[in-house]
Amino acid sequence: MLCQLNISHRYKSLNFDLRKKKISFLIFHYTETKDLAKAIKLLTNKKRRVSCHYIIDINGKIYNLVDEKKRAWHAGESMWKRSKDINSRSIGIEIVYPGEILGKKYKKQQLESLIKLSLSLKKKYKIFNRNILGHSDISPNRKIDPGIYFPWEALSKNSIGLWAKNRQNNSKLDKESFKLFLKNLQKLGYPYLELNNNPNLNTSVIENFHRHHLPNMVKSKPNHTSLNKTIDLLKKSID
Repeated sequence: MLCQLNISHRYKSLNFDLRKKKISFLIFHYTETKDLAKAIKLLTNKKRRVSCHYIIDINGKIYNLVDEKKRAWHAGESMWKRSKDINSRSIGIEIVYPGEILGKKYKKQQLESLIKLSLSLKKKYKIFNRNILGHSDISPNRKIDPGIYFPWEALSKNSIGLWAKNRQNNSKLDKESFKLFLKNLQKLGYPYLELNNNPNLNTSVIENFHRHHLPNMVKSKPNHTSLNKTIDLLKKSID
């Protein structure tokens, strides 16, 4: 239960409105700040119009900023499969973290708290693993958080989110294979895709798919390892 997680209600954000949909998503973010104080200042500033339901500090302490019944403003312009208004359908969790550009790993205490909180929310709202995502998944054209160092594989070992082992094959995709790769991304839920063979389109979507599932390939062109990953994820997406 959430009450067993020792959640603090010290800080509150007024940046929310009425929730219009049933909760079916769990969305992870990073704050892109070095400390909690700066993150709280940003997430409670009325002029910025951003917030989240929970934030996890560097030491693993969990703070509740917006009541779960309310629609926090964390997802912005976003989409997954046919679902729009992700804010109305989700719980947003921010993690105090300076950003992937600094090359730092998340803290062990943060991971432990995130697992406990996520499992509790997943059970409470019956959230499918396929709907446990990062901001970069639902807003691939404008966001990269929670970044390449986010421990998706470790979370999956605790039944949180989708993960599939790599089936390495570095051979290039031909036109038909590339088209299948894009269709598989669309089936998984990735939005804003252009289903054609123009290599200059879909760059940010492909990068963010790699950022989540093949972080060592973020700036690489998709290959058969990428295609294999989509195939295996689709098999696992049937909860």
